[in-house]
Parts: sequence; C-alpha cells; structure tokens
Amino acid sequence: MNALEKRNLTTEAKMQTEALKKINRWKMIAMAISTLGVALAYAGFAGLIQTPLLGVLGVAVTVISVAAALIFNLGLKNGRRNVKKMLQILEGDLTS
Repeated sequence: MNALEKRNLTTEAKMQTEALKKINRWKMIAMAISTLGVALAYAGFAGLIQTPLLGVLGVAVTVISVAAALIFNLGLKNGRRNVKKMLQILEGDLTS
C-alpha cells in the first residue's frame, strides 16, 4: 500500500468515525422520543383524563422511535466493524 492509499484510508476512517458519532446522537434522540411516546401512551390510557387517541399516538410514537433506534444501532455496529477493518489494514495486520 503506497502513501497516497494510506492517507486516503486514514481520511476515510476519520470521516466514518465522525459519522458514527452523529449516528449515535440520532440513536439517543430516538430513545428519548420513545420515552416521550411511553409517557403519551400512559397519559392516554391511564392518565387522569383518559384519551384513547393520545394513547394510540403514544404507542405509535414509541414503536416508530424504537424501530429507528434499532436501525441506528445496526448501522453503528456495522460502521464500527468497518472502521476496525480499515485500521487493521493501516497497521498491516491484514493483507489487501
């Protein structure tokens, strides 16, 4: 591997690491929204003023945000594995 390829691979690894940080933030946001969805569902089904529409909305928000968090988590897992492979190549542990 020549110097240009190493520099490009290093740059790509840094960019992917930054992208992984952003994806992790989005995962945390999705988890926070799911918590709000649970609160909405509770308020709608068991709160002082029971409103089934609010409960259904809360359940929908919870399901969608949990699904989003799972997808973000899968992206994080695959991205970390990819960055690890790049770093191994840079260290010379794998042959290209």
